[in-house]
Amino acid sequence: MPAQIDFASLPKQHVPLWVVSPRRVLADILAKGWIESTIPFLALLCVLVGIALTTDDYFSPANLQNLAQYAADGGLVVLALLIVVAAGGIDLSVGSNFAMSAFVALYCFHILQLPVPAVLLLALASGAVVGTVNGIVAGLLGCGALLTTLGTMIAVRALFAIAAQAELVEISTSSRTDDLWDWIGFEKLLGVPIGAWCLIIVSVLVFVLFRQLRFGWHILAVGGNRKAARHGGIPVRTTVFLAYLLAGLIVGLAGFLFAARQNSISVADTGIGMEFFALTALVVGLGGFVPGKGSPVTALIGFATIYLLNNAMINAGYRGDFVQIWMGGIIILILTIDVRFRKNRHRLLASTYLDPVALDAGPVQGMKGLMPNEIEPKLRAAQILASGRVDGPEDVILDAEGNLYCGNRNGCILKIAAPDYSDVSVLAKIGGRPLGLAFDREGRIVTCVAGMGLIRVTMEGAVELLTDETSRSLFSVQDDTAIRMADDLDIAPDGVIYFTDATKRYDIDNWGLDLLEGRPNGRLLSFDPKSRKTRTVCDNLLFPNGVCLTHDGKHLLVASTWACSILIFDLARLSDGPRVFLSGLPGYPDNINRTSDGGYWVALAGMRNPIFDKVLKYPELRRRMTRRVPPTNWLFGNLNIGGVLKTDGLGKVVDALWDAPNGPLYMITSMREHRGALFLGGVTNDKIGRLALDGADAGWTGPASYWGRTG
Repeated sequence: MPAQIDFASLPKQHVPLWVVSPRRVLADILAKGWIESTIPFLALLCVLVGIALTTDDYFSPANLQNLAQYAADGGLVVLALLIVVAAGGIDLSVGSNFAMSAFVALYCFHILQLPVPAVLLLALASGAVVGTVNGIVAGLLGCGALLTTLGTMIAVRALFAIAAQAELVEISTSSRTDDLWDWIGFEKLLGVPIGAWCLIIVSVLVFVLFRQLRFGWHILAVGGNRKAARHGGIPVRTTVFLAYLLAGLIVGLAGFLFAARQNSISVADTGIGMEFFALTALVVGLGGFVPGKGSPVTALIGFATIYLLNNAMINAGYRGDFVQIWMGGIIILILTIDVRFRKNRHRLLASTYLDPVALDAGPVQGMKGLMPNEIEPKLRAAQILASGRVDGPEDVILDAEGNLYCGNRNGCILKIAAPDYSDVSVLAKIGGRPLGLAFDREGRIVTCVAGMGLIRVTMEGAVELLTDETSRSLFSVQDDTAIRMADDLDIAPDGVIYFTDATKRYDIDNWGLDLLEGRPNGRLLSFDPKSRKTRTVCDNLLFPNGVCLTHDGKHLLVASTWACSILIFDLARLSDGPRVFLSGLPGYPDNINRTSDGGYWVALAGMRNPIFDKVLKYPELRRRMTRRVPPTNWLFGNLNIGGVLKTDGLGKVVDALWDAPNGPLYMITSMREHRGALFLGGVTNDKIGRLALDGADAGWTGPASYWGRTG
């Protein structure tokens, strides 16, 4: 019978409510996407302050309404150009297309006497035709976007001039009036001009396009890397074509709004220079032409900066050439500062992101007579299985029939068939890196996948995502809802899955930086399959790793790797926080699993040494090390040496299994007892070990221990 744990008598483990660090706050702010718009936003703020100080009543409600009314069509053209640039193209024809769409709207309204909805549809169609031509030539046919749109700019401008000259007198002398037409052109809704409402709605739709819709993601992927997008199955040419078509529709809407507001056009200046104005706004807002980036907010910030600056200088009575000179100089200044900031932002982020803190795991305890130099290397007798046929089996697990399962570095769950374990096959392809594994009551495998979350796999190979997000930390600047490094798990009798997110700041490729930082960046999470809800059980843990339900199913053991200790939670009182089940370990604990005699196996992924224990007490030394020493020469603990500890049910170490110094089973991260044998895996190994255990229950299996022999 397993020993009964007296939870209340165990020492409490201090868990901070939040991690206070000015460097971390700065790093988290620098890491956020909106920080790239800092300089454009500050430039806009300076323009606003400058105008307010030099111009009386510029920001009066009446003038703001006028500004919003006249800005709508220009803002729409900027959004249209943003879509094309995001797809990796350019459109010099937006000015000509704008003028042509405005002419079509006026011609249909005044000459053809069509109803306003039909006028709108035909204006949109006019813009779409130009977008279609650009899309066919630059997208489907693959011709250069610059020359293609230059050609359509010239051709459409000429067509507009011919048509406008032929119909301008009749349009200007038309006496037709329409309430809906006038409402669109001049009226306001809730104090905001109708054209401005159109700009707001289109801005929201473009934002949703790039953030939520697959087509928007395709645009960004094509603009970011066309070759990679093509290899990923994205129809590149079709995506570019549709981007031009969508941009043409938006320009058509802008032309319609202009026509309704002005009720006339001019061959000399309608749409003239609009393409360069829109391009300038994009450059100011985005810091240049940035394919693969869809940011309507920053694009509109750039547009507002240019629009207000130009408008204020003209209203102040400055000559046009003087305005252009000053505009050019100010834009160059803004871009210079912005480019320098964007260039150095990542350097500043890199220098502040790693924020080490003093860490003391305490002295080694309870290991007298069990250290590697004091006991024979028992793992030397282990049988080697599947050598060279597995790659990085971080965790191993066995079903009731003795079949062995493990994750593989290439993103697969492998099945190694009993009894001789020579047949290795792929059970399921997941895509991420499988780490911890557990069987649920129905015999399905639930696995933690780094970078993906919690995945369930059936014995037929079907893969289901259970969860990849949790609640956001209350005091976190950076959004930490995504589960970044799901590590290990176990399943309670009621089916709730408890699992660890070892670090919220680093991923599987650089998890070692979390050790150098030494801060409590991890958390214990739970997922309830009945409600499909994920919640954070305990935040700010120090690299929480292995998870194991106690034999009575009432407590949860969690390995705190960098603290070299095992924590324990009372499942009935999770809000009380953890207590210390075992501390002073001689190495870094990884996965934990049950033994057949009521105790627990603890994998040690690496051994402590006095030098590194000393280094952990000096954070500034580690900070300088990461700045000046190449990563390949960074000082870590003995992570290539490991073993397995056996504890009794109360947390006392009773045995230790070490490999020989030149043995094959290094960096052991998991072990499972099954029918009198211990199976061992390692995240950097290419093999699995099997060790016969003296005196172990030859009929004991993990699934039976959890779910009963008929489970």
